[in-house]
Amino acid sequence: MKLRTNIFDLWVFCKHNNQIKYLILHTSQEKADKWFNGGRFWQIPGEFTGDDEEVLNAIKRCLNDLKLVHKSIWIIEHTYIIYNPRRKNIEIIPVFATEVTFTDKIPLTWEHSEYGWFTADEVLQRIKFRGLKDGLHWTREYVSESSTQLQELRLE
Repeated sequence: MKLRTNIFDLWVFCKHNNQIKYLILHTSQEKADKWFNGGRFWQIPGEFTGDDEEVLNAIKRCLNDLKLVHKSIWIIEHTYIIYNPRRKNIEIIPVFATEVTFTDKIPLTWEHSEYGWFTADEVLQRIKFRGLKDGLHWTREYVSESSTQLQELRLE
């Protein structure tokens, strides 16, 4: 078993129709069958950092893959640890957030069958995992729904 630290979660949010909306992706049946015993779930964008790649560059790469234009990128002062049975590793996952320009055209790969922009309450009705729920809480607290965003956590 290895300890991996080259993965991150990214809460993507925008202001649309006077509401804060968050992007979540639904796993495809193919991905669920391949890695999750057929279980499908909603998740957020995330990515691995490459060898010697700075996390900010990996975040931008992730956003580029989704055809999203960021306005700001934030450190969310939250990290969680999981055992990933798929990779048979313990993973330490830091959480970041980005405000983007709204688009209703997110490209999907074989890993996801659908996506949606949802309010925080709608997201909480869909996501299952503690790490995601806690990450959303601190994203809202520090950045997306805070009246005084913590500028010292802003990366760009």
